[in-house]
Amino acid sequence: MATDTRKGMFEKMEDFDVTAMADLPEIDIQSVTGGGVAVVNDGKNGRCRLDIAATDDDDVGAVSFGDLNWTAGESGMYMEARCFLSSIADNKYFVGFGDTVATADETTFSATTDTVTIDTMSDAIGILFDNDATTKNLWAVAGKTDSVTVNTSLPSRLNPVATTAFTLGLYLSEDRKSAEFYVNGESVHRIDSATTLIAAVALVPGVWAYEQGTAFNLDVDYIYAKMGRSTT
Repeated sequence: MATDTRKGMFEKMEDFDVTAMADLPEIDIQSVTGGGVAVVNDGKNGRCRLDIAATDDDDVGAVSFGDLNWTAGESGMYMEARCFLSSIADNKYFVGFGDTVATADETTFSATTDTVTIDTMSDAIGILFDNDATTKNLWAVAGKTDSVTVNTSLPSRLNPVATTAFTLGLYLSEDRKSAEFYVNGESVHRIDSATTLIAAVALVPGVWAYEQGTAFNLDVDYIYAKMGRSTT
């Protein structure tokens, strides 16, 4: 982390306090077929709505920062997103860092029948909910070069409820061997590994949601991330 400045951390936050997505040039979005992504500006600080349709094909709706410029090498990095679900029936979503921006239309993780897989992304880390899991809880997950490195089911008491705000976040250490996962500001799982959890690749913070047969809205109140400011 840079020590020549009082602003040694690079921080970015998107609060969606605009009237249209077109007013956010540093944000990337992806819509599901039959759904959309739009700003909900209703006097509640601005929210980005991922409108997830009812086709059971894991089509992805997503929102992320616009650039792959997040790396853990400068004193680690942290991200979180505050969200609302219109319904908790048949949901699938992921909050964390991924190796492709939202417009790339790639998927992150699945936990079908409690078997966690990393899907079309190669490297990602965050918190997953997959209604196709047998254990229908939030999962702490990570993947490195197409191989799963973290796959822990979190306590059911942490599961979000409909129309109530929840905040999911995580910290990844500078050496990429340690990670800490947060729900509503509480540290709920930590892993310290002998090997790296993800590869040394550039990432982006975001929220990804998927169709599983029941339509729902996932509103993103904000996305926030920080890492040590580069010294070179």
